[in-house]
Amino acid sequence: MKPNSVQQPHVDLAHAFDLHAPEATGVFEDVGALPKGRHATLMVGLTTDLVVGAATGLLVAPFVTIIDKSLTSNVSGRGSLAASLGDGVKTFAKNPVSFMTKPSFLAVFAVFAGTYITNNAVETVVLHQHLNPATPKFLIGSSANVGLNMWKDMLFTKWFATVPPKPLPRASYGLFALRDTMTVSTSFVLPPIVSPYLQEEPLRLSKKTADFVSQLTLPCAVQLVSVPVHVLSLDLYNNPQSSMAQRAQLIRGSYWSCAFGRVLRTIPGFGMGGVVNRWGRHELNIYLNEQLNAFSPIFRKQKI
Repeated sequence: MKPNSVQQPHVDLAHAFDLHAPEATGVFEDVGALPKGRHATLMVGLTTDLVVGAATGLLVAPFVTIIDKSLTSNVSGRGSLAASLGDGVKTFAKNPVSFMTKPSFLAVFAVFAGTYITNNAVETVVLHQHLNPATPKFLIGSSANVGLNMWKDMLFTKWFATVPPKPLPRASYGLFALRDTMTVSTSFVLPPIVSPYLQEEPLRLSKKTADFVSQLTLPCAVQLVSVPVHVLSLDLYNNPQSSMAQRAQLIRGSYWSCAFGRVLRTIPGFGMGGVVNRWGRHELNIYLNEQLNAFSPIFRKQKI
């Protein structure tokens, strides 16, 4: 039967974001079974992507702002990690509205909202075409996240350094890009690939549990590898004349505190944030599609 001969009064893109749907894992058993809806339904999906991506960014940005400022200050020698974290929490608790108007918060919000919205929209458009979104999400999402993070890290490095503001070394930009590519890969690409293995022997986790574990642990685990990259990128700015031996000593001395901070920022940013983002898209897609279907008879009647 030709596709044009089949009437499709309702196609729900929300199924594409169902945590229990096979295609949500990125492992497509039947590409032809993916939903392909009307233009209006695609617009519902993209609207959901924008709203949920921005809301998720707003949710995680306060925590990440405090941690990023503390990490940058710790490496530069401006303040210890513990003291900076405590000061940030007190500032946020005392006046959250004022905190959320600070340039540091707005920069972090732009990074996470931009990353979530980009990844969401790419997934929606690609699934709408019955294709696997893994590669487009990695290429486009990584580019957005790395670019935004490089911009944010440039600002934070200058704002919370112990030296007067100056241009960042090119090597620092390259190290920032490497670090963030590692994080994005384990946040948006690897969880759907790893989750099916956790559902097999010997663990046999449920799909929901496997998705959650993959989304939460993989981005955290990679921070243990990226910490030296992070510390070196900042030290090149703060201490351009240091020898390799001095840089190695700094990395060894600050490794565990920075690893703790990097893992801590990843939990809200790419762990819990990723879970909330996916859940929010699923629920809002269902709601908006139900509203669209409720008004469809009215629109058809008016057209007649």
